[in-house]
Amino acid sequence: MAETSKKVLEKKGQGEYEFTAYGEFLSYFHAHIDIFKRLLKAKKMDPAKVEEVAKQIKSYMTGNIKKTDQFFEHLPQFATLLGVSKEEVSAYLNSNFIEVLNKVQEKLKTQELEKMKNAPVPSFSSIAEEIVEGLHFTHPTDFVFAQKGILMVLENPLTGEIIEPQGLMAASAKAALSIPSGSESEKEPVSLTEALAVANAPPTPIAKKQSLIPEKEKSILQEIAETFSDVLTGERLEVKIGPEVTDTPHFESNTNGNSAKTNEEYEIEDLEFDDSSDSESSQTNETHSQEHDDFSNDLGIEYEEETPAPPSVDLNLIRLGNYSVKEFMDLVQTITTYQTKGDQVGYQNWLRTLSEFDKAVVSLRTQVLKEQKNEVVDWNSLFQMMSSKSELKPDVLKGIVKKIKNFQIVKLTLDRMIQEFKKGSPEFMQIVKMAWPHIQKSFYEVPNYQQVQTLLRGILSRVNGDAHKKEFSKIFTMALNFIQSKFQV
Repeated sequence: MAETSKKVLEKKGQGEYEFTAYGEFLSYFHAHIDIFKRLLKAKKMDPAKVEEVAKQIKSYMTGNIKKTDQFFEHLPQFATLLGVSKEEVSAYLNSNFIEVLNKVQEKLKTQELEKMKNAPVPSFSSIAEEIVEGLHFTHPTDFVFAQKGILMVLENPLTGEIIEPQGLMAASAKAALSIPSGSESEKEPVSLTEALAVANAPPTPIAKKQSLIPEKEKSILQEIAETFSDVLTGERLEVKIGPEVTDTPHFESNTNGNSAKTNEEYEIEDLEFDDSSDSESSQTNETHSQEHDDFSNDLGIEYEEETPAPPSVDLNLIRLGNYSVKEFMDLVQTITTYQTKGDQVGYQNWLRTLSEFDKAVVSLRTQVLKEQKNEVVDWNSLFQMMSSKSELKPDVLKGIVKKIKNFQIVKLTLDRMIQEFKKGSPEFMQIVKMAWPHIQKSFYEVPNYQQVQTLLRGILSRVNGDAHKKEFSKIFTMALNFIQSKFQV
């Protein structure tokens, strides 16, 4: 029979469908992706950029998160990829997670039930294959049947590991050993092998009742005479300690090993995890799979001693590649606002909410401004010092400095454009005020100059009057030529 995908739903005794461990993990996965997209859209990020960042986060989660409870542990990495502080990501998740998760699970459940309803009737090549598919259990490798008292178990002779009987055989054994069922006892269930060992154990010796009046102790000679009266012949006793030299001590092997217990309309896609060809992970033991929600096998990760681990992803390097002109301009605007108000306390509180990457941008921008004033900056020493106090590598810090210098050129160009616009007539300035947000957005696309020109042409097409169009065109051309001459690729 052809391989099937991992089960998302399973039918319970009452006929209701519930999520499997994998289904729960899948719903958490897509809920986080959905929430992160909402957060980026709330920040007015370009839709194409939102999808790009979401794709990076999805790739990161697929490679690093194996259990449902591990999502929270990776909040710092999510914050770095999203370009926001950890506190902001945590607060946004807390406010939206339950609502989004319920919607995702409802959609996922509906989708899976529809798949099950329309699924073709499975065909089997043999009765044995149908039994295995129905029971979801195969005979484990290296295990043999072994009789343990009244129990028939599966035992690994090499390790002593035991798999106890299940279903009716287990129920019969529990009845024979007088083990209460789960509904009759609040205690943890006792394994059948342990119960059997207790049942076959020798009776506990009855403790001698203690009397308040202490008995008179016998002398050692009197005890010897009473105990060995039949063998005492008056000959000299030879006391021997331990077994005869010719005897070979016998040690019983312990074979009783521990039991092996082992409202957006979109289609929720499966994570396309690779199942093992021999289906060992999905058909060994259902109890084992429920106790260990580790989806490392589903994620296509193979752990072999001779295969070196894949290189770790530098999230800050990805963040550097995604860092845009708009993010830099927003950061500068926030700093300028605090400086204008003289709000040092507010500035320090805001600074604490930033990620390590954004804090480095603030610090290195100060050094770039110093250098532009002809002050000497020892960049290498600065990079080494900052790298030793954070997770940012020197190469990332160098890349930040390069982007800051380039983005400063864009900022300087926009400032100069404003001065040029002010030389025009009041009517021209009125048009500039309406067009300015769109002009800024166009230059945020630098160094994609083709996109910048496309957006600027769109602005010019809406300007009435040839004189005004000519003035706009002249200033735009001067601005683009200046940026291209200074911008370092």
